[in-house]
Amino acid sequence: MAGVVVGCDDGRVEKLGPEAGFTIVACISWDARLRTPVDGALGLVRVDGVDASSVLAGLVLKLGAAGKPVLLDSLTIAGFNIVSPPALERLVGSPVLAVYNYRPSMERLVAGLRSSGLPLAGERMRVLSLVEGAVEAETPRGTVYLVAWGMEAPEAVRLAVETQVYGRKPEPVRIAHYTASEASEALKRG
Repeated sequence: MAGVVVGCDDGRVEKLGPEAGFTIVACISWDARLRTPVDGALGLVRVDGVDASSVLAGLVLKLGAAGKPVLLDSLTIAGFNIVSPPALERLVGSPVLAVYNYRPSMERLVAGLRSSGLPLAGERMRVLSLVEGAVEAETPRGTVYLVAWGMEAPEAVRLAVETQVYGRKPEPVRIAHYTASEASEALKRG
């Protein structure tokens, strides 16, 4: 696979709840052939909000990566702010792949969402129900669970394997997490 992929993740999420505020997200464009980051963009999402899909779409567009695969480590970001793969595909034409290091549990997600008391629980659960279709994949770095939208399972496995460098988490997502976490710390220090 040659070309660019985009990895997105959040930084530190201090506390959950409607008064929690915002956290930083980063999207990193990654040259899959050279196995190196090319560019990055930062944005803010509301903790437990409903803006993750639109913010990530804006960052993908800012990177000039519309139509390129977007990698995540979960469909949840900034607490229970949900990334909707169908919405992201509709907004930027990108297939989406969430690569979990553990088997995602709909039961745990439902319990957490119910106890949170957040609005739009039904809409959030409709998107989160995609984890029920997670595909288990053995990779050279270990077992991962893939939730893919806009790509078939063999392509999703290939993309996961080809973006792993140091561990099971795809390298663009690992770098996005590190970048967003460092930016969050810098913002916190003032």
